[in-house]
Amino acid sequence: MAIMVDIRKEDDIERLREVAVLQDAEIGLLHERLSAMSREIEKLREEKQGRLQQELQAVKAHLAKLQKIQFGASSEKRKRDEADQKPKKRKGRSRSGPRPQPHLEREEAWFKLDDADRICPGCGDPLCEMGELAEESELIDVVERKFVVKQVKRQKYTCRGCGHIEAALGPDKLRGTRRYSPDFAIEVATNKYLDHLPLARQVRIMERQGLLIDTQTLWDQLDALAEHVETTYLGIKHWIFGADVVGMDETTWRLMETGATKKWQMWAIRGRGAMWFALRDSRSGETAAELLDSYSGWLITDGCPSYDKAARLVPGEVRLSGCWAHVRRKFVDAESNDPERAEAALNLIGKLYDVEKKARDPDEGIALMDWRRDLRETESKSILKELKTWAFNQRVLPKSAIGKAIAYMMERWERLELYIEHPELWIDNNPTERGIRGPVVGRKNHYGSRSRRGTEVAAQLYTIFETAKICGVDPREYLKRVVMNDIRSPNTVTLPAPIEAVLSSLDD
Repeated sequence: MAIMVDIRKEDDIERLREVAVLQDAEIGLLHERLSAMSREIEKLREEKQGRLQQELQAVKAHLAKLQKIQFGASSEKRKRDEADQKPKKRKGRSRSGPRPQPHLEREEAWFKLDDADRICPGCGDPLCEMGELAEESELIDVVERKFVVKQVKRQKYTCRGCGHIEAALGPDKLRGTRRYSPDFAIEVATNKYLDHLPLARQVRIMERQGLLIDTQTLWDQLDALAEHVETTYLGIKHWIFGADVVGMDETTWRLMETGATKKWQMWAIRGRGAMWFALRDSRSGETAAELLDSYSGWLITDGCPSYDKAARLVPGEVRLSGCWAHVRRKFVDAESNDPERAEAALNLIGKLYDVEKKARDPDEGIALMDWRRDLRETESKSILKELKTWAFNQRVLPKSAIGKAIAYMMERWERLELYIEHPELWIDNNPTERGIRGPVVGRKNHYGSRSRRGTEVAAQLYTIFETAKICGVDPREYLKRVVMNDIRSPNTVTLPAPIEAVLSSLDD
């Protein structure tokens, strides 16, 4: 409370002393309030500065990530500490000449002198051929593809006794098609789903080669082709779901129906040397559960919550395992803002992968699973312990890139270390992600599907091609085998030769 006294008119000394004491007290109180307000302002400034610092770190991390995407190396490989690397012998320049081409057809092309040139420049006598002796070299050439119209003539036969007429069987055809051969449809499918050529681009190429056609006609061939693939498509899913371990992932896919473009999801499941794709309009746990059907076993995924929900919804017992590749990427993203700590984590994760490289080749007489279990137990386990201790000792801003990377890892730690005790588990989900690369490149070229039927056709043909690639067989030839087997014997499941060999050994 302020003291209102005019000290110039006050004569009472005691009164003036009281006023002075009260004013001193009031001044002290004001100083305390000022100090408190200053502390509050400083606290608010620090909090604001901390928030701004976190926001700045987040912006810098995002910028660094975008720059890496645009200008950086496409590979995730990075240099490790030189001390951890074994010296590699430098490969000398190859002097073995051109690469051999054992799979190409060989043709002989003889070049001879004209009669007028068969005169010896030394003496003028005629030059004679030296039998089959020739100077030889190789020249790789290309025979241009061409389209032809085959006039199919089915020979007719008659019975002179009763007059019955019979005609020879014609060529194999796709169901519902009359004018285009299965090989033509297979060519269109290979161009689009293996070599990523949109139908409009194929039309232009075909027109240059003399074939007049439109995109609707090409699509009709793909639609008819997929009818002969469906049984094998479902058979591949059945084969995969017999595995103890499968990987699952998803990526966006556009559905460009009339009037609107919708964001769908391409789901991918990999196991037992095969890939299976499905396109759905959702990334939900219910969708993942629908695709997993009644699968029971290990499921390796990223950190998407949909898989947790799916594991609860499927009737079978699904156990989730983590992916170290996703953890690694988080620390790679943090490298530009906090290189020292990111480097420390990445080096330890790199050591985990070094163990996995050794685990691929067991010593003679040791089973692969036993070898892998022993290596992980004796080497990987101690690395994991060191990495976990390191993470607990870090003091970082929660919203910083390095803070998010550590949090991401620790939230999933229990699943990330499961592979130590279960040798059948993969260290990451990279095999599944590699299988999605083909559809991702295709998406960039032809942008997605133009109808719901188009999503079904894409899923079926990508399943055929990517499974063939994993098995090391020619994708086009495998598709042809699938289609021709179904034409001649409907509802036939045709698996790649390596998988059929495994099935035969199981039957034995």
